[in-house]
Amino acid sequence: MAYLTASVVLLGVLGLLNLTLTFGVVRRLRERPADATGGEMSAPALVAGPGAHIGTFSAVDTEGDVVDQDLLDDGLMVLFMSPGCPACEDLLPLVAERAGEYDRDRVLAVVTRDEEKEALLGEYLTRLSPVARVVVTEFGDEVTQAFALKGMPAYVEVGTDGRVAGSGRTLPRRADRAGAAR
Repeated sequence: MAYLTASVVLLGVLGLLNLTLTFGVVRRLRERPADATGGEMSAPALVAGPGAHIGTFSAVDTEGDVVDQDLLDDGLMVLFMSPGCPACEDLLPLVAERAGEYDRDRVLAVVTRDEEKEALLGEYLTRLSPVARVVVTEFGDEVTQAFALKGMPAYVEVGTDGRVAGSGRTLPRRADRAGAAR
């Protein structure tokens, strides 16, 4: 009986210690600074940050039209996705939904090729083409270099003078963006 009592007391103490440590971790996570994209915890920048100048580039979209830095003006959203990226695959429905909240001409989707995942490219084109102009390119080409792309998924909101007004991992809702501008 003494062993049973000691075991129950030991398990109770371990449970309280675990609970205390969990509350400590939660408190520390809440104290971490939020980023400018809507309160998410800071993560390494995957693309040029606010205020950065976007470099020169030229590409052809899936409809045969030329896309270059001259098209970048206030309010244009540029999305970067890759069929070989697990996070991109998870976020594709959300990104397509949120891109649909913007005017199609105000959204540019850059989809990078992955030869191993070429079969998935069609799904990206099908989902993004109705809501955005789509450019299919290689990672590391002049389009991705112009935006200092380091990873995906990512988005860039282009402001005046071809500078980055905002950037992050997922496209914000249009209402969130309008509320932040006030």
